[in-house]
Amino acid sequence: MPVNFLDPETTEVSHGQIKIAGPLSSLTKSEIASLIKTSKDVSGIELRMLPPLIKDNHTPVLWPFPGFSQLYCLTVVVSDISNQSVGNIDLKGFPRIGDHEHMPINKTIFYWQSNNEKDNGPNQVHTMCSILKSKQDLRDVGSIMASVKNDTEYTNLIAALTKAAKDAAKFNMATDIIVQLAGVIGKYLGKVEDKPLGTIINSYTTLHGDFDKIGVSPLLYSTKDVDFEFQMIVRNKSVESAIEEKIVESKTLSLRKEELNLAKEEAVMVDMMPM
Repeated sequence: MPVNFLDPETTEVSHGQIKIAGPLSSLTKSEIASLIKTSKDVSGIELRMLPPLIKDNHTPVLWPFPGFSQLYCLTVVVSDISNQSVGNIDLKGFPRIGDHEHMPINKTIFYWQSNNEKDNGPNQVHTMCSILKSKQDLRDVGSIMASVKNDTEYTNLIAALTKAAKDAAKFNMATDIIVQLAGVIGKYLGKVEDKPLGTIINSYTTLHGDFDKIGVSPLLYSTKDVDFEFQMIVRNKSVESAIEEKIVESKTLSLRKEELNLAKEEAVMVDMMPM
């Protein structure tokens, strides 16, 4: 059964719009902006997915049945970083998820860190996250992905994505290819609802300024039945040093060194599979 990932009732398409954002420091935005020349100066970027909230799983509570659902979470990410251009894909199954419950997900879906000053950061990162309801017991996701990778349509889409990544002007087609890739995976999931509970499609770019703000920026995206929450973490060693110096000079105690190191100390969990 084909899955409609673009149903307007359940899908939110954005372009990196930050609904809620807050820097680590207590410095003003203008003070931080004055220290950042361009988003190309960043030394590390991480996009983390936090537990999605299932507001309504569309399973009625009828005694003695508690109204739980079997859910899949599908995540696809592509970027114009050379070793990540063909993207990463993650498929997980979650049994017994009820209304107003969070799915147990807390993982990094994109991670880049420069090794030297000549490394160029990403200009574009495109993501798709979708929550699908299964009408049967969850299947082994490993076998599903093995079948997907042997699919001719999937192979052709990966080739098209690789080709588009070499041309920055054409890489904006990545979101279209992501949706088609998700459609191929949907064919192998078995009996699932023909439209997901919720889908969010995001594009983060340097032109939009999505990598300009250092520190941790919470990102919230809401669909009818699912609320998605992410964190955009941007590091800039030279800017952080400048901020530290600025605080010392002004004898400001509002930003402590521990806060600057907060994002560095957070555990990074990456379990995305290469396409």
